Amino acid sequence: MSVITVKRTVIRRMPNKRSAMGRSFRELTRDYLVREKVWEFAIEALLFAIIVAISAWPIFAAVGALNEFFQRMPT
Repeated sequence: MSVITVKRTVIRRMPNKRSAMGRSFRELTRDYLVREKVWEFAIEALLFAIIVAISAWPIFAAVGALNEFFQRMPT
């Protein structure tokens, strides 16, 4: 039986160093959020609320109809 020895080098990272990719992603998001206008966000939030309200209305109507149906059922 023979023994195989493998030598490898270990690269130790400094704990305070940040990766270049992480910094560039952070800068990209910061630049995007700086350019985002408050009124654009308000319009998008309002449209989202309208879509949610329109989508939720049939569910509440169905729950009300089922409630009425179960109240009129003979026991």
